[in-house]
Order: sequence, then C-alpha cells, then structure tokens
Amino acid sequence: MGEFVALIDVIPEDVDINFEVFVNKLKDVLPDTCVIENYEVMPVAFGLKKARVRVRYPEEWGGTDKLEDLFKQVDGIQGIEGIAFSKA
Repeated sequence: MGEFVALIDVIPEDVDINFEVFVNKLKDVLPDTCVIENYEVMPVAFGLKKARVRVRYPEEWGGTDKLEDLFKQVDGIQGIEGIAFSKA
C-alpha cells in the first residue's frame, strides 16, 4: 500500500508558545510509519496561533481520525482539525 498526506490544524491552549517545541511534541506521539514533513504557523484570533502540520502516513489509515487521536495525547492542545488529505 502507499501513503497519504494530510494537513491538520493543531491549536495550542496558550498564546505564548514555542512552536518548534510544540511540533516536536506532536512528532513524539507518532509511530515510525508517520512523519511531519513541515508545518506553518498561522494566526487564529486575539494573538492565538495554530500549527498547520503536513503529515505523511500509511494509506491504510484512511482519513485523519487516527492522526487526530494520536495528537490528542499531547498536553496543551485546545483543538485539532483535519483540513485535507490525499494520496501522496
């Protein structure tokens, strides 16, 4: 089987956050079959920002539900939203 690529928005609870550390925590909960290829920091509102991460993961996982469940293990997350996914 192949791979999928997903864009997932991850919103931290705190306004003052080091996004490099935050994304590394997201990487830590992923199995070896997944990789965060890159991320972009985007504004949300009132000084709050989110990380839009691009994740490559196994095709058999289908949509982004499993990735979102893994990311929920990280403390300090206010919200997670799968934006898009497609075959790599």
